[in-house]
Amino acid sequence: MPVSTEDYLGVVEHIARYCWAVDSGDGDKWVAVWTEDGVFTGITPEPLVGHDALRQVPPGIHAQYEGTICHLAGNITCEYADDHDTVYAHLYNYVSTWVPGQGGQHQAMAKCRMTLVRNGAGWLLRRNEAQLFSG
Repeated sequence: MPVSTEDYLGVVEHIARYCWAVDSGDGDKWVAVWTEDGVFTGITPEPLVGHDALRQVPPGIHAQYEGTICHLAGNITCEYADDHDTVYAHLYNYVSTWVPGQGGQHQAMAKCRMTLVRNGAGWLLRRNEAQLFSG
């Protein structure tokens, strides 16, 4: 079932905060968008589970790409699970780097299925199942 406009905007805002936090290299801001037992699959050989594991992702990516990384989430569709307190968001996440003097460089494209749960007036990410496109 499609989500309400208010819930859709809240989920899209939450996904944007996810992208900005990882791009800034801020592990604490990034885990703030996840549930304590959050799970991230498809990017590393083994799933990343919980705040301690997830907190390491943004600083690692920021260092690897020297602060030039940019995540862009698009084509976001949302539907409720069995209740209105859980939303499944389907999206594409395009990842590029922007090095001064070199312009944009494609890094990855992922098809993501995110599970978000209501947290008071907002949302938390419980699970992100990312499928990287090869090539």
